Amino acid sequence: MLRRTATIAALLIIVCGMIAAGTAVYFYFASPPVREAVNVLASRMDTPDKAFPNEDQINILLMGRDLDRDPHGRIVHTRGRTDTMMLAHIDFRNPSVSILSIPRDTLVRVPGYRGKRRISYANALGGPELAQETVSELLGLYPKYYVLVNFEAFEEAIDAIGGLEVTVDKKLEYDDNWGDLHIHLNPGKQALNGEQAMGFVRYRQSKDGDAESDLVRIRRQQELLRAAREKFSSAGLMFKAPKVLDIIHDDMEGNVTPAQMMCLAHFLRSLPPESDIRMETLPALDSGGVFVRTDVEATRKLVSQMFLDGQR
Repeated sequence: MLRRTATIAALLIIVCGMIAAGTAVYFYFASPPVREAVNVLASRMDTPDKAFPNEDQINILLMGRDLDRDPHGRIVHTRGRTDTMMLAHIDFRNPSVSILSIPRDTLVRVPGYRGKRRISYANALGGPELAQETVSELLGLYPKYYVLVNFEAFEEAIDAIGGLEVTVDKKLEYDDNWGDLHIHLNPGKQALNGEQAMGFVRYRQSKDGDAESDLVRIRRQQELLRAAREKFSSAGLMFKAPKVLDIIHDDMEGNVTPAQMMCLAHFLRSLPPESDIRMETLPALDSGGVFVRTDVEATRKLVSQMFLDGQR
């Protein structure tokens, strides 16, 4: 019995040693942002007072960008238009999160350019900083932080956390060989991998040509966010955060540090289960045509409720 116990103990020591060695190797070869993230976890520097000193509340502009392609379908490295744009309000003092989705076809004035154009063009014209200024002019508040990520990185990140469970509202069928976008989903609750999840939120038109508005797509984007929030509440996911950061950091632009990202991940996970994330869509006068025209008065009231009331 003593020999068996000693053997089991030895095996445990070997396994632990292998895990530690693997972790050390991963840490050694990881990118600088991942090393910073691991250090943040180890030193417990992922609290809001340390990651965002003197800031009880923050606003972050979240943008997703597709890759541009030439007439032959080859990837062209450009700034690109944003396919997804959301403004998130994080309240550390009264733990809560609010997210305002901005339709990509919203007509706006882009600073420095004449006339009006779709808000999705702001990034293509001047990068994420111009997108920040455009959102500021539209909503009357400036988002200090921003994150812009390519959709391919989103797919890999979702795969890294084991997929997301969502409810698909209807049968989604679409193929775009030029854009390398293939969507084949049946209705019902199901687990989606990264490619399927991106198809779920990017679907706009069926094979028979029936098109959907931006607002329908936004509802699916919000459904995916709820699924991500539920996933973040699972035990052990924080240990995958450095790996996810390693996946996306090469395909990401932003002014949020790895330490701040770890803080936000920990904050989302620590929200009480009953604390729902408020999700709204930019009020529109009409949304059935080519463009989305903002309801200025309704937008002013909604922005005040979501982003400004707690700061007074």
